[in-house]
Amino acid sequence: MGSPMGSFLGLVSEHNLESDSEESQSESTQVEEDLALLEVIKSVARKSKNLNQKRQRTSATASPASSTPGSDESHADDEGEGFLTAKAHYVETLENMWAKKKEFETFKENRKQERHDQIIALEKEKLELRKKDLELRKWIQDNTVMSTDISGMNAQQQKYFLSLQDEIFARRFGAGSGLVISYVLV
Repeated sequence: MGSPMGSFLGLVSEHNLESDSEESQSESTQVEEDLALLEVIKSVARKSKNLNQKRQRTSATASPASSTPGSDESHADDEGEGFLTAKAHYVETLENMWAKKKEFETFKENRKQERHDQIIALEKEKLELRKKDLELRKWIQDNTVMSTDISGMNAQQQKYFLSLQDEIFARRFGAGSGLVISYVLV
């Protein structure tokens, strides 16, 4: 299937499997109609060609001139206008199908790029939401530590919570402020 027609048929069948919109459905029916028309043109061209070819004589008395096939010029003269118009129509149809194939490939590539861009935008939005969620959780934890009443705790627990509060102050107000807080425990 290395021919353009074979790859186009593969593309059409792939398109029929992937299509989900009405627009692509109408394109596939148009392609099917074009393929049917192409088959009719091919069969007419084959019949016309078979009728116009000279038959070779197989008898022993046949002269060499009468048994050799005609040259391209005589063959072209034998071909009727119908064959030439069918051939021209066939070529035009192939060119139209090729253009449609290119247009469809471009359409497919654009849709793929749009989906890719949407996925990237959604992933960025998810990351931002996760970041905000983590910041909110950290803020809630910090507020819990800062509002904890340490007066009823033993000295070791008080030191632990005071060190946590110092870390929170340093993180929120900057570590380079030079502010040193010391606590005197009674």
